[in-house]
Amino acid sequence: MIKVLILEHEVQDVELLRYELKKNHLEYETDVAQTREEYAAALVRFRPEIILADFNLPSFDAERAYRMKQEVLPDTPFIIVSGAIGEENAVSLIKKGVTDFVPKDKLFTLLPKISRALQEAKERRERLEAERRLDEERIRHAKMLTRAAIEGQEKERAVIGKELHDNINQTLSIIKIYISLAEEGGDNWRQLLQQSEGMINKCINEIRGISHLLIPPPLKEEGLISAVDTLIERIQAARPFAIHFNHEESRGKEIDEEEQLALYRIIQEQFNNIIKHAHATQVDVELTESDEQVFLKITDNGQGFDTGKKGRGVGLNNMLSRVRVFDGDLQIISGRGAGCTLKVRLPKEHELAH
Repeated sequence: MIKVLILEHEVQDVELLRYELKKNHLEYETDVAQTREEYAAALVRFRPEIILADFNLPSFDAERAYRMKQEVLPDTPFIIVSGAIGEENAVSLIKKGVTDFVPKDKLFTLLPKISRALQEAKERRERLEAERRLDEERIRHAKMLTRAAIEGQEKERAVIGKELHDNINQTLSIIKIYISLAEEGGDNWRQLLQQSEGMINKCINEIRGISHLLIPPPLKEEGLISAVDTLIERIQAARPFAIHFNHEESRGKEIDEEEQLALYRIIQEQFNNIIKHAHATQVDVELTESDEQVFLKITDNGQGFDTGKKGRGVGLNNMLSRVRVFDGDLQIISGRGAGCTLKVRLPKEHELAH
């Protein structure tokens, strides 16, 4: 049932419009306004889905009626039905936003124009609803990225705090005790100083390791390949598994610095996962490019896991967030006893999420 508001002061013309609607088997409900006051009240009370308005009325005209409608029901179609408007006035009003014009001597064109106006209004509402949902999804996605970033920061702080408290702080406390004992001049004072020196070197190395995790590599000067090579050298110096890094020369569009950093952090995060959980003996890293995209693949021969049961940890959420910022894709293939493969695709041209 379509709600039609007729703005017309001539009773005969109102009946002609009703007859035309009924003749075309349109299921409708009408309300009639003859004055400005009745029209203003009907907009709020009746809330029509379409308005049929005469051009000239005793107290005001169709242009003012259209402006009033825009303030209350901006998406409702507004069709002028008049015999005295003239083509020039009709074109002017349509340019201002009026939906359409029907001459009173051609009422047979009314129903097709009503149908078209209602369809256009429906499509406009659907488009606005789709845009609203898209905006909501963008907001939700931005919140998810922010949450993942915060979780990642908290995780890094927790790791640093644990390292400082459990390792470096404890070692420094022991060094302080050894130096105090050496100052007392016992027989083993030299040995205590030597042990203190060794532990100081250990602290220096641990602080250096933490710094490497936090400070971004100099990608602008060295490039991504060199930075990954350095990362792998550090990992191999401390971990007893083989790492093979296969890469090809850049071609097509260059990878910008922000995207290079994202790839570096993803590689770094996945190595952390492998070291902590995989018990792997071999890791293969492949970095390849096409003219438009860059591809990263990291495969390990570790114990793997059931991707259907394992929940997303902070590390995986961090990687997903980095990939989505650049409109990319991330895929994880794994199974119990089958190792794990991480695949990442990033377009070289992208629109950063805000």
